[in-house]
Amino acid sequence: MKRRILAASLVVFFALTLVSLKGSTAEAAQTFERVNFISGVVTANELNLRNGPSMNNDIIGVFKKNKWVNVLAQIGDWYAVFDPDTGMVGCVYKAYLANPANLPKTTATPAPSGNAPANPNPNPNPNPSPSTTPQQPSGDLSQEERTLLDLINKERANHNLAPLQADAELMNVARLKAKDMVQNNYFSHYSPTYGSPFDMMRQFGITFKSAAENIAGNSTIQGAVTSWMNSEGHRANILNGNYNATGIGIYKSNKYGYIFVQMFIRK
Repeated sequence: MKRRILAASLVVFFALTLVSLKGSTAEAAQTFERVNFISGVVTANELNLRNGPSMNNDIIGVFKKNKWVNVLAQIGDWYAVFDPDTGMVGCVYKAYLANPANLPKTTATPAPSGNAPANPNPNPNPNPSPSTTPQQPSGDLSQEERTLLDLINKERANHNLAPLQADAELMNVARLKAKDMVQNNYFSHYSPTYGSPFDMMRQFGITFKSAAENIAGNSTIQGAVTSWMNSEGHRANILNGNYNATGIGIYKSNKYGYIFVQMFIRK
């Protein structure tokens, strides 16, 4: 599967994704246990992703050290995980996947992407390009943030969905995430400074019933939104009627043009 690094989407999946795991009758009888962390980081140099919680199950992928994944549940000595980069669901051996909160920050840092965005050229008819984003007062949106929100809400309106409301506290979290991605030279949902998006939201006192994040590197606002809408995972986040609040961060990037972060929550 060709990996799309221009934009990446993240959403938590629980019971429904677990039915795709394969195993023997004995393995299927094992109990799925909830875990107390959402994100996990690979600590081995290589970690096999299998299609069930046993060494007898087929290997369907291999994760490298410091790879970040969503942790869905524990099955005995295994974790059921979701890889947001490929959309794959499988099982990894528990001993080699750690809660980022229990690791030194430098250990959990994912390797920065060395690839340029897939669509680096400006749109022939672009929206005004965002300037380097200063910290806005909590209740205010910059012109660029407002433009992105209006484009997102236009897409939602086309599908008869209620508009997302900018949440002042979540806005500042998204701004910090965009700034962090540029200053620490990475393109990932997992931040070496704040952890996963969910960890970061909780650190700043954001409460939510469900949450998701879209990130993109692009030269224009319209280009970022178009990339999201052309990607199944991102589009699903944008058109998810359960989300009712959002935070947006836009920050100047020498590598991508601009980094865009949009966080979604259901309050």
